[in-house]
Amino acid sequence: MTAERNDIQLWLMQVEAPLPALLARWRICLDEQECARADRFYFDVDREIYIAAHWLLRYALSRAAPLAPEAWQFTTERYGKPSIAPALSSLGVTFNLSHTKGLVACAVGHGIEMGVDVERIAPERAELDIAERYFSADEVALMRAAPLAQRTQTFFRFWTLKEALIKATGEGLNRALDSFSFSFNPTAVRFHPDDPTEAARWRFIEDQPTPNHALAMAIRSGPPQTVVSVSRVHIENGEMTILEGTVR
Repeated sequence: MTAERNDIQLWLMQVEAPLPALLARWRICLDEQECARADRFYFDVDREIYIAAHWLLRYALSRAAPLAPEAWQFTTERYGKPSIAPALSSLGVTFNLSHTKGLVACAVGHGIEMGVDVERIAPERAELDIAERYFSADEVALMRAAPLAQRTQTFFRFWTLKEALIKATGEGLNRALDSFSFSFNPTAVRFHPDDPTEAARWRFIEDQPTPNHALAMAIRSGPPQTVVSVSRVHIENGEMTILEGTVR
């Protein structure tokens, strides 16, 4: 599926011990720097998820613009956010990439500022002391008020939303996570100090693509008609199938 100029294509792929032949096919598309970084991972699972993520990104980009997966070139912005190299900037493609144990996600569009984050849902990480260290006072209060059975879900909703926003802006952890707050029903952001005009420019999408993963997207100032389409890469017996068409 090729994204329209005002649309965003969200790609998802579960990665669980891919067959060596499939991993080799993915690796062929990577450049020397990506291969070198992949080789520095000590654990196989980390190397596999890195290779899978960067193959998926290249594949998704090639579905959005007329360039082969192996031909894409990247650069790093001021705070470490990857972007398309200046030599290819005329294609107008923007993207964001996220991966965690068992899942890869990337979003591709044209000139749209966006961020995506996926996290493995781990109850042992959803502790109040972690929330108190990184979240705003309002978010901590919402976590405390949540029923105990919903506390883990609430934690990862906040975490993925925050990561998605700072990835969209390109600030990364150079922006304090407690300098903005999320609220739910509907999902919305408030900045500290308050900036209602800027807050209104953001749109958020949340999902739980697997029982063990949480996902959030942050989209800034996209056209009102921006549509997010979801494509899933399904892997079975070393073969890949693209399942397309979910629209948000």
